Amino acid sequence: MMRVIISKTDLDTCLTGLIMGVEPEDEVFSVRGNTRAADLKDPQVLCIEAGGSGAVEQNNFDHHDVDFYLPPACAQAYEYTGNRDKNLKRLVGYVSMVDENINDHPPISFPSLSNLFSGMLFIEKGAVKQFFAGLKILRIILKEGMDPFSRIPVIPQWEPYIMAKMANMKHLKDMLNHAEFYTSRSGLRIGYCEQDAIGGIGTLYQQGCQVVVLYSERFGNPPVRKCTIAGNKVRINYLRDAFNEKEKGWGGRKTILGSPKWGTFLNKQDILKIVLQGL
Repeated sequence: MMRVIISKTDLDTCLTGLIMGVEPEDEVFSVRGNTRAADLKDPQVLCIEAGGSGAVEQNNFDHHDVDFYLPPACAQAYEYTGNRDKNLKRLVGYVSMVDENINDHPPISFPSLSNLFSGMLFIEKGAVKQFFAGLKILRIILKEGMDPFSRIPVIPQWEPYIMAKMANMKHLKDMLNHAEFYTSRSGLRIGYCEQDAIGGIGTLYQQGCQVVVLYSERFGNPPVRKCTIAGNKVRINYLRDAFNEKEKGWGGRKTILGSPKWGTFLNKQDILKIVLQGL
């Protein structure tokens, strides 16, 4: 039986678990933030998005909290295992695209794999239960040879997830009606929205925003104050230092930046000040 530690449930975490052979009988624990050093140093413990970035030889798959580029955890696991299944490679490419907020692929008709996964998060409660449900979704995607870069067919067991996602999209649309718009120091159009739904970045891009700031007072389970900043082909990761001067734990990629895993203490004014002055 494998011991597995995760800090959040998303596509990257679940695909990494699948690649590394996590099974339903394995012990999976959810931690808030990074796990303890002893677990990170123990190669018998699989740590996913829970610290130890880059230390794949110790069974740690993470890409946060470092000053250099690392690919998403699933891409690290794919390379580390040497698995060269072409369908898995395509799935890794899709999940990496979603994780890194890359927008160079044509829009996918509803429901996409990301839509399906988001809907699952509304139905299944608790990070560990969500993790195993996510593994199940990805196994079906691979078994049936479904293309993650295309519309996902809705099989009966996924219908509740799709319905939940559709309800969230309606709720999100209502919340985005209250979005605020700003102009940064260099003239970029910034969209800001406080919300408790999932998503919204793409919708604000469509409204001409070059950078989007999403802020939630209560996100996830257990709920934390969360902020995500995304750039539509605009580099924003150099804001990381400014945020980390205020509080440690901010991280991300060239076009996406997120608050610490355990939540942020910064308020709307703090965040907007850094974004508007730094861009």
